[in-house]
Amino acid sequence: MEYELVYKSEYITNFWNPPNKILRTIWTTPIDMLEEVYRQEVLSHLEITGKFGPHGMLVDTKNAYYNIMPETQDWINQKFVGLVAEIGLKKMAWIVSEDFFAQISFDQFMDDATDQQALKVQYFTTDEEATEWLLQ
Repeated sequence: MEYELVYKSEYITNFWNPPNKILRTIWTTPIDMLEEVYRQEVLSHLEITGKFGPHGMLVDTKNAYYNIMPETQDWINQKFVGLVAEIGLKKMAWIVSEDFFAQISFDQFMDDATDQQALKVQYFTTDEEATEWLLQ
């Protein structure tokens, strides 16, 4: 599937696939990242998500090692839940990290965020499987 680069920072890269309305995000967050820097990256990501209004998201967290603090998880949930409803996001495919603690913090965030949504979330270990599921 073809993607065009729409945003790049030190920690996040976003790609857009217009025909399928899929936003692909690659997170490369170090374990020792500052909390306020992480929150700024999240805000940038939410802005891009709102701008493109994807129906599907492919989130690659294989190199996301930052352990999201519970207060930040709650903060993200408050912002993300409203955005999901606003843009009509239907599916999120996560390519998971090998780092257990970072993955747990992403999982906790998603559990909280999807409790109130009709959003389908699946976890995969490969890009191919995740993409195939999003296109179904």
